[in-house]
Amino acid sequence: MLERMTAAPVSLSGITTGFGALTGKMGVPGVSLREALSGSAFSISLSGQGVVAMSPKLAGSLSSDETDAVLAHELSHIKNGDSAAKGLAKLARVAFPFDPVLRLVEAAVHRERELWADRVSVEFTGKPLALASAIVKANSELGGAATSNLAGLFVGGSGHGLLSLYPNLERRVDILLELAHRMEIANSPLVVA
Repeated sequence: MLERMTAAPVSLSGITTGFGALTGKMGVPGVSLREALSGSAFSISLSGQGVVAMSPKLAGSLSSDETDAVLAHELSHIKNGDSAAKGLAKLARVAFPFDPVLRLVEAAVHRERELWADRVSVEFTGKPLALASAIVKANSELGGAATSNLAGLFVGGSGHGLLSLYPNLERRVDILLELAHRMEIANSPLVVA
């Protein structure tokens, strides 16, 4: 499946050096970077092999800070074992296809993992505004939503409702703006009158 979604290991100009630095900083060595053949960016970890993929179109539309933020978001999915968590939720739903609660659980797990990956990206890059901007761009690249069965793999999906795999785009951006505001307050000098 991975071979159909990615090309050979990639040298998306200028990205590989930053990617290598991020894998070291985040403690996820050995993750490979590939060119995504569709979608925007995704990560997957199978049997201890981690892969992050980004489409050339998305890579070309992002600034250096935005690229780092997206790569850190995807690496955080690998770092936190999200492929396994999402896979187990999906497996439970497949095993019990007529249980509507499991569909809700799968969607909720996926949305929470996306929000957590956003937070971890900000923790390692310190760039919440860059991630917010990149998510908006990725969402635009996907035409507003990832509609295939692989939608759960791609960053930038925009969700609405309890069955959505992605948090609502506006909510996600608002959370990142709030993080930026908190960081700004935390880093501003104390002024005593």
